[in-house]
This record gives sequence, structure tokens and C-alpha cells, in this order.
Amino acid sequence: MVGDTIYLYIADPYSCIMFKCSVTRVNIPYPYADKNVSMRKVMKIKLLKRYKNDEFTFKKLNDYGVRAIRGPRSVPSKLSEDLNKS
Repeated sequence: MVGDTIYLYIADPYSCIMFKCSVTRVNIPYPYADKNVSMRKVMKIKLLKRYKNDEFTFKKLNDYGVRAIRGPRSVPSKLSEDLNKS
């Protein structure tokens, strides 16, 4: 939804949360398909913060109880607190 905060996890070679963004627009029509992905709608986001590559690594995320990252998920409260004070 507009106003939601999104944390973008970047996989190998970084394997960390790298960006904090805010959703500015949703449900934008964007029909696209190739052999790997298909989509009908996209959203527009605004960059709020870039984290250092070693701040929120996958290994550190495990300490917060995050065991796997496969698509959208909620953020544990302690991790949210630390993401917002960094």
C-alpha cells in the first residue's frame, strides 16, 4: 500500500538488506513476461536509505530469527527497530 516501508534484500554476492524504500504508487499497469518472470502490475518506490553491505547480512538476519528470504515477508520487531535506528 502507498506509504508502506520496504526493505530490499540483495542476494549474492552481497546477501544483505541494502535499501529502505517507501511505496509511493501501487497497481501501475505493466504487462511484461519473459522466460523467467511475468507481471501485470508494478509499484513505484522512493529510496529512503542505503545500508552498508555489512550492516544487515544474511548471517546477522539469522540472529533476528530470519531463516529464509523468498519473497515478501514481515519484519521481526527487533529487526525493524534496528533497521530504523541505523
